Amino acid sequence: MIITIPSFGLGKTGGDRVLTVLANNLVKRGHAVNIVNLGKKLVPFELSKKVNLISVPFSADKKDPVNFIFKGINKLSNNLPACDIYLANWVYTVLPCIANNDKGKTVFLAQANEAKEFKKPSLKILNAISYEAYKLNIPIITPSSYLQKEIKTRFDNNAIIIPPFLNSNLFKPGKQKQKHEKLRLLFVSSNIKNKNKGFDILLKACSNLKNMPFELHVATQSDIDLKENKNIIIHKPKDDRELSEIYRNCDIFFHLSKEEGFGLTLLEAMASGLVCVATDSGGINDFAINNKNCLIVERSSKAVASMIRKIHKDFEFFQNNLTPFSIETARIYTEEKMIDSFEDLFAKTIA
Repeated sequence: MIITIPSFGLGKTGGDRVLTVLANNLVKRGHAVNIVNLGKKLVPFELSKKVNLISVPFSADKKDPVNFIFKGINKLSNNLPACDIYLANWVYTVLPCIANNDKGKTVFLAQANEAKEFKKPSLKILNAISYEAYKLNIPIITPSSYLQKEIKTRFDNNAIIIPPFLNSNLFKPGKQKQKHEKLRLLFVSSNIKNKNKGFDILLKACSNLKNMPFELHVATQSDIDLKENKNIIIHKPKDDRELSEIYRNCDIFFHLSKEEGFGLTLLEAMASGLVCVATDSGGINDFAINNKNCLIVERSSKAVASMIRKIHKDFEFFQNNLTPFSIETARIYTEEKMIDSFEDLFAKTIA
C-alpha cells in the first residue's frame, strides 16, 4: 500500500512521535509512506530513509490562527500525492485529504480531544471545521476508550481504538535498586510550559517538601530557565534511547495532566520500573489501575506533595507492590499489535 501522512509541521509532541514510529514500521513491512510536511524538512525524531519526506515551503503567522490554518489547508490540498490511504492526524489535516478523495481514501487518526470550542467570534469558523471533520463518514482511529466515548458523545460518530505501542527493547527496567540517597523524581513532557501537563503543580508540591532530600529530573524540549533551583536537573534527550536511560535512573514518575488522549509517557515509566503517580487524565484509564500498577492522586500540589512523602517513607513497599504489575501492563502494548491493526484497517478501507 501507499500511505500519505499530511502534517502542518512535525514537532516534538508525543503525537508526532507516534506518527514517526508508525511511518518507520510501515516501510519496514514493505509499504510506501509519504510524509507531506509544511515548512522545514527536518523532523525531531529519527525517520527511516525509506520514508519519503516531502517538504512544502510554508509561511504563516501562528498568532493569526484562522489565516495560519486556512493557508495550511490550502497548501496541503494542493500538494498531496496520489496514494491508497491518506492518514489525517490533526483535525485540520482532514479537509486536505477529503479534497483529494479522487486520489486516495481518508482515515482520520484522532490522538487527542482536538475539537476545541473557541469563544472568540473571529475564531468560531475553526469550530465549524473541527465539527465537520469529526462528523464525516470516514474511519476514525483513536488511542483510548476515553476519546472513543468523547467522539460518540459530541459528534455521534464511531471510532476504532488502536492504542500506541511501546518499544520494549528500550523502555525496560534497570537493575533492581534501592532508592537514591536523594529521591529522584521525574517529569517528562516535550512542552512543560503547557498548563495541561501539570508541571506547575509538581513544582509547587516540591516547594513544600521541607527537610526531604530529592532531585527533580525534567526531560523536555522546552527552553526554560530553572537554574536558580539547585534541586532541578533538566534533560533534553535527543532520542528514545537517551530518554529510556533517564527513566531508568529515576525513582518516581509523575503524570499530572488534566486531559490526555492516551498517556504514553506514563506507560513508558511503568515499563521502566518506576513507581508511578498519576492524575485521572482520561486516556490513562485503559491501562492505569490505582494501587495496582500506579497511584492515582487528586490534581493538586498538596495531594502530590503528600504522596511523595508517603512513598519516600516506604519506597521499597511501593516498588515491590506496584512495579511488577506496571511492567506486566506495559508488555501488552506491542509493536506488532499496533501495526497489524493499522494494516487491517487500511486494507478494509481500500477494499
